[in-house]
Amino acid sequence: MQIVVLFALAAAFLVMKRQSIGSAVLNVYLPVLLLVPPFYSLRLPHLPALTAADMAVFPIGLAVIGRYVQMRQVKRADIWLALFVVGVYYSELSNTGAPNAGLVLYGMLATGIMPYLIGRIICEEDGMREQVVRRMVILLFVVGVLCFSEYRLGMNLFTRTFGVFFPDQKPWVAQIRGGLVRASGPYMAAILAGMVMSVGVIFSLWLGYVEKQRGNERKYLGVRRSTILTLGILAGLGMTNSRGPWLGALLGFLISRIGRAKNIRRAAIVTTLICVIGGTVGYIKADQYTSGSLWDAKDIEQENAIYRRLLLDEYKPIIEKGGLFGYGLIDWPKVGGMNSIDNEFLFIRITQGELGYACFLLLALEVGIAVVGAIRSGSLVTDIYFYFCLGGSIAGLLFALTTVYMGGQSYPLFFLLVGWSQGLRQTQSAMSPALPADSSERFKFKRVFA
Repeated sequence: MQIVVLFALAAAFLVMKRQSIGSAVLNVYLPVLLLVPPFYSLRLPHLPALTAADMAVFPIGLAVIGRYVQMRQVKRADIWLALFVVGVYYSELSNTGAPNAGLVLYGMLATGIMPYLIGRIICEEDGMREQVVRRMVILLFVVGVLCFSEYRLGMNLFTRTFGVFFPDQKPWVAQIRGGLVRASGPYMAAILAGMVMSVGVIFSLWLGYVEKQRGNERKYLGVRRSTILTLGILAGLGMTNSRGPWLGALLGFLISRIGRAKNIRRAAIVTTLICVIGGTVGYIKADQYTSGSLWDAKDIEQENAIYRRLLLDEYKPIIEKGGLFGYGLIDWPKVGGMNSIDNEFLFIRITQGELGYACFLLLALEVGIAVVGAIRSGSLVTDIYFYFCLGGSIAGLLFALTTVYMGGQSYPLFFLLVGWSQGLRQTQSAMSPALPADSSERFKFKRVFA
């Protein structure tokens, strides 16, 4: 029954052949990525676990790689990603051997390189931006609504449905907080679900703005459709009961709202002050909250917070010995009682060494450069608002990654968004209001042509 994952491969190939690569992304890859739990897979001897999302992305990814080669436009972020992948491959090769290195390379291709290129090349094609955002928002709304049964009754409809085809493969054990199940939906764990949902919330706000500009949005019982979608995803985010993604979503929201301000410069300054003051207060409170040992914790939440702080100290000697390439993803040294690395930045430094860590930071920096550059050259409000939403979503994910590793769907989603930032372009749309004639006063930017 595990062979059912191959239907995703066939569907992606057929849709791409009969329609287009973009249609395959919209109608196969995104639904499979956001709805099918990744811990279910086809497992064959001497091959990596084949998930439905992997099968859906490979025919699309190979076609996109072909287009990338034809473009002959290499960006700095492409180089950092290539070094990131080469580094993790060499790390695994030198620590555990060629077979495991091949598995790691396969995973990076399916969840890193291909999603990145889809975002970089496909998501900004004519008309694709809104279609991709709309499809993601609708899918995440469905997830948010269906999470209610898990939150209240402990019944995960996604694992119940897809688990029928994989009777010998079991999902992770549900987590309880405050007497209620932390909803994880199809995303492996509640905190990973929160990360994915946070992106949906920000994107739904942009989609609602676009619908409002058209002036013909449907209403249900007097409530705008976009508002219903936002509330559904927000409810799903709330039911994950994960504070890291909540704070990440808040950061993303604050950044995204700059794009709708009448005076963007003033809004950016105010938002920066809010983030600096809030971050300083938050850091002081967090330092007080996590002081002491695990034995001093008053509840499980404080124990988890202290654990995350202790990770940084306990793994410091291991990081120093790991050097440039680290220990690989398969078999890295562990501190007793601290097998779970709830910090993606720390995890990269352990497993991929200083090279992988530097490349990851450089990718994040390239996102900021690309988004700021797009904002400076933008002339339509819908474009500028989207740039802020995309930048805010990625910033929120990066913040959340200080509290959790990047796994499940959050990994390809992150690289898809990073690639998207590298392909940003201006659109030509009659429905989109342009910036006023005195926009130079709003931005205080000067464009110089040499």
